[in-house]
Formats: sequence, structure tokens, C-alpha cells
Amino acid sequence: MINRERELEWLTAHLRRDDRQFLVVYGRRRVGKTTLVTTALDSLAQDTQYYLCDQRGPEHNATQFARQCADHFDDVPPDVDTFLDAFRYLKGRVDGPFVVALDEFSYLVAEDETIPSVFQTAVDEVLADTEISIVLLGSSISMIEEGVLSYESPLYGRRTGQWRLEPLTIGDVAKFFPQYDADTTIQTYSVLGGVPAYLEQFDETQSLFSNIEQHILSKGEFLYEEPEFLLRQELREPTTYMAILEAIANGATRVTDIANRIDKQASGISRYLQNLTQLALVERETPVTDPDGRGVYKLTDQFVRFWFRYVSANRGTLEQGRTEPVRESIAETLPTHTSFAFEEVCRQAVRAPSFPVSSSRVGRWWYSEQEIDVVGLNQQTKTLFLGECKWTTSSVGQSLLDDLEATEPDVRWQGSDRDVAYGLFSRSGFTDELVERAAQREDVHLFTPSDVLALFE
Repeated sequence: MINRERELEWLTAHLRRDDRQFLVVYGRRRVGKTTLVTTALDSLAQDTQYYLCDQRGPEHNATQFARQCADHFDDVPPDVDTFLDAFRYLKGRVDGPFVVALDEFSYLVAEDETIPSVFQTAVDEVLADTEISIVLLGSSISMIEEGVLSYESPLYGRRTGQWRLEPLTIGDVAKFFPQYDADTTIQTYSVLGGVPAYLEQFDETQSLFSNIEQHILSKGEFLYEEPEFLLRQELREPTTYMAILEAIANGATRVTDIANRIDKQASGISRYLQNLTQLALVERETPVTDPDGRGVYKLTDQFVRFWFRYVSANRGTLEQGRTEPVRESIAETLPTHTSFAFEEVCRQAVRAPSFPVSSSRVGRWWYSEQEIDVVGLNQQTKTLFLGECKWTTSSVGQSLLDDLEATEPDVRWQGSDRDVAYGLFSRSGFTDELVERAAQREDVHLFTPSDVLALFE
């Protein structure tokens, strides 16, 4: 397991406490929740029971959970219909500390909205005088936040801790591929993103393009149909969702543009975008200086963006087993594809604790026809950081810094009462003139891909 040290330490520390725990671990699919929790359970001295819920309803899952517990105790399966019955059975068989982990708890909530109330009764009454702790895992972020964590939920106030598990950063991705140089690591991130289940598919001893051809373009491989499988598992009308994701992957970012691409009314796609946002596949992005402003939609998952650009668009060719022409097309256009991912990598770098300019909020800025790739705000120090990213084969010169400085007055934040710092991120380095200028100024910082990855070490 790469990274996740903080999450694992948090989880095991809670489960080793003397008082019983009610913990919630959630995040998008494939992000590593199950691996994290099962690793924590394996490290505990007390008895544990992990159960994976399915979509066949609470009654079926309660019965199966009770049977699994009975197998654990080498006991006759009890006759139960509800989770309250199952927990009563467990209470009668356990003497001392015990941990129950219920994976995909959101499936239960989706089938029966009273489930949070059932578990409230289990926590408050059935398990009140026991040492039985519960860990709930969920992939539907909104369902967990609304059904378990929100003030309106019957379970509000019962939890002793919660953790939303996020995809890995570029610094963590680099640890999967120690033999890759900085350029190739960033290109790999543009293909797979930070989802551990996707990163595990690639072989670090093979080249990037060999990995792409073997593990993404080849029919029958795990990644070949992954986005389609994910949508069919989670959503009704997967065809419409596929069309929306493909439209965004190909440059449609505003609601009207997306609707025009898929030949639907703009008013009719809001709920689709909301559902994709709940699955953490799409997010609404606003200028970092104006969180309440008019936003655009973007894909949060680099692999989904790659898949819709290269796999979905060439499905007929790939179904015939003809991977070579698609691989050649990727080789020709990957620099353009990577340039967007490089901007996200640079924003992650600005968030890193070791970055020379501290920012409390980082994002993108645009107004009219103007745009800045990386903007960091620090309300406490009143510092504005402006950065531009170039994934090109030419070194960056003074003109890019001049353009950035010329745009700075148009970034409305804190008026003139602010300090401003600049950063340039370049795949191919910088001209001697720019390096010399930057050395003479404390407010200008230059970063190559190697410099960016070093910030995460």
C-alpha cells in the first residue's frame, strides 16, 4: 500500500481506543477504501468481521452478515430479518472488543432510506453496553454525507470519526513507477490519474506506451471497459452519462455546450451532472477568487478523460484487436493531452507544504478571454500567487513572465493591499535570460518537472 500512512494511522488509532467507535470511511470507487480498512483490521489484536454489502436490500444483507458472523464463531446460522436482529445475535456471541466493517453501506441506504434510523437504534440501544465498534464504508459520496454525516441524519452525532479518502497526488503516483523519469511520470498521471486500482495495472518495468497498449487498449483487460462498467453499476441510463462524459472530455465545459453536444435541452441535464458529481467523476469549477461565480464542468478523473478521448472514440478499431493505430495516435497527441494534466499537477505542487509560497486556496482563474493556470490565495498573509504551465518542447522565456505580470492587475482579490509572487512551470526548462532574471528576484520561482516532483519528497 503506497502512501495512506496518515489514514491508516488515524483508523488504527481509533480502533485501538478503549471506548467503542463508530467510524465512517468514504470516497469514490477504486480509491482504496477496502484495502485501507482491511489492512487496519489485520493489524488489530481484537476480533474483526468485514462484510461487503450488495444491492439486494437490507433484509438479504442482514441475513448474509449474520451467517458470516456465525461462520466466524463456528456457530449455527441464526434466523434474522434485520440488522438489529443481526447485531443482537452478535452481541450475544461477543465478549470484549470486536470490530465490524460494513463495506458499500451506501447500497443499503439506496434501497431503504430508513437504514440510518436502524443503525441509530443499533448504536444507541443494541450495542450500547458492548465493546463492538462499527466502521461504515461507502462509495456514494453524497449519500454518505447526507445520509450519515449531515445534521439531518439520524446518525448525526454518533460517529467518533470520519475520513474522506481522496485519489493519490502526483507525488504518490511517482512511487508506483520509480524507474520512470519525471516527464514519463507526469505523462502516466495524465493517463491513469491518482486512483490506486488503476495505477496497480501498469508494470513499471514496461514503457508507458507498452502499458497503455497492453492494459488499456486490449479487449478483456481490466481498464478496457472500466468507465462503462462503473457507470452501468452505479447509474440508470448509462448511455446518457457516457455521452456527457465524452462531451466534457472533448472540451465542452458549460451546461449549454454539453447539452448541444449530446442533443439535449440544457435544463434536462442538470440531474445527470449532479449524479456524476456525487460519484466524484465530475466537478463544477469556479474562478478561485470567486467561489460563488459562474462555473464550468470538468472531469476530476484523468483516466476517464483519457479513456473517452482514446478508447471510446476508437472502440470499433479496438474491438477488432487493432491496437497499433490507436497507440500511434496516442503517441502523436499525448503532449496535448498531458498539458491539461500538467496544470493539475502544478496546482497540487502549490498545495504541497514545501512549496515556497504558502496558499490556503489553490485553483484556476479566468475572466472574459483571460486565464491563469495556477492561482494561490493566502488570506492570512494577503499573498497572491500566479503561475503558468507549459508542456512544450521549447524552453520558456521572459515573455511568459511579462504576460503574467500584465494580467496580474485584472485578478481582483484584496484590492492593491497584497503581495504577489509568480511561478513558471515548464517541461523543457527556461531560457538563460529568464533564469538570470529570476535569480535576481525573490518573487519569481521556476520549476521543471523534476523540481515539481521533488516538492512531494
